[in-house]
Amino acid sequence: MAAPKKDKYEFLDNPKRILVGGAVIGIGGFLLYKLGRKIITGMQKRNTENLADDSPEVRQAMALRSAMNPSGASWMMSFDTTNTKAIFDTAPQIKKLDEVSTAYRKLYDDDLLKNLQNELSATDYQKFLTMVSSNPSKSGGAAPTTFAKKNQLVVAKAEVFLRTSPDASYHGAIYEFAEKKNVIRKAKVGEFLGYATGKQSFDVKNNVKFIEVGYLVKKENPPAAMKAYAGKSYTYWVSSASTYVEIFAYYKDMWNKYPSTQSEVSYKKPLDYYSGVSGAFSQPVITTKFVHVLDDKMQPYIPVKSGTLLGEYLMCLNTGKTKYVKFRTVDNTERWVSADAVNIKC
Repeated sequence: MAAPKKDKYEFLDNPKRILVGGAVIGIGGFLLYKLGRKIITGMQKRNTENLADDSPEVRQAMALRSAMNPSGASWMMSFDTTNTKAIFDTAPQIKKLDEVSTAYRKLYDDDLLKNLQNELSATDYQKFLTMVSSNPSKSGGAAPTTFAKKNQLVVAKAEVFLRTSPDASYHGAIYEFAEKKNVIRKAKVGEFLGYATGKQSFDVKNNVKFIEVGYLVKKENPPAAMKAYAGKSYTYWVSSASTYVEIFAYYKDMWNKYPSTQSEVSYKKPLDYYSGVSGAFSQPVITTKFVHVLDDKMQPYIPVKSGTLLGEYLMCLNTGKTKYVKFRTVDNTERWVSADAVNIKC
C-alpha cells in the first residue's frame, strides 16, 4: 500500500513549529543585524582614527572623549571624573563643531553634545557653546558670534572696570592687594569708551565676555585737558554684558541716548582715523558741493560741505532717475550720497 502523500502546507497544522521557526529566524536576523552594525561601526572607527593625524576635528573629538571618559571604558563614563579644564582647553580650537560631532559619533557611536550635557553643569555647558560659537575662525553652521563688530561705538551703561587683559578675577578690593591687578580704572556711567577693535575673548573662569575697545586722541585742537595725550592711542578690555555697556552702530543713535558723548567723539577717534584721512582709501569719495549724506535707508543723515572726504568708494546705484554712490566711512559705516555731488562718476 502506498504511503499517504504529504501536504506541503502540513507544517501549518503545528503552531509550535511555526513559533520556534519564527523565533530562530528572528533571533538569527537580529544577530546578523548586530554583527553587521558592529562590523560597519568598527570600520568607521578605524577609518576615523586613521585620520587623526590629518584631521583636527578627529583629534578634538578624541580629546573631548578622553576628558569625559578618562578610563577609556564607555560603561565607566558616568563614574569617571570629567576633566572640565581639558574640555575648555579644547573648545577654543574647534572651528567646525558639526564635523567634530560626526567624528565623535563614528569613533564612539555616541552623541557628543548629549554627552557634554550629561557630564557638565548647565553653566559649564553654556560656557563650552559660547567658546565655540564666538571663535572668530569658526566655519560651518551659523556664523561666528561677535560680541561687538569692529568700529561699533561703546558707551558705559553702568560703572565698569577697564582692564589691561580679559580677566575678571580682580575686582579692586582691598583684600586683593596681592592679586595680579589688571584694572586700569572704573569708567563712569554714560562715558564714551571708544570703538570696538573686533577682538574678543571669553573669560571661562569668571563667565565674562570681553571686547577690546580703543580710540585715538585727535591731534588737531583737542580740549585743554587732553592736549598732553594728542596723537596717542589707547586700548583696553571691557565686559560686553548689556548690563555694563551699550553698543551702537551709528553716532546719531548714541547721541540721542547719551548727548554728552557728542563732545567726546569730537576728539576721540577710531584707531585708523589718520590712516583713512591721509588717503589710504583705494578710491576716496570727496564732495564737490554741499550735500546731505544718506543713511542705509536712503534718508538724510548729516549735511557736509564741499571738499569733505567721506570715505572709500564701494559701488554706484542708478535708480533710473537718480544716481547714488555708496561709500564706507573711517568708522566702518556704510553710507550713500548723490553721485552728482562727489568726485566719483557713475
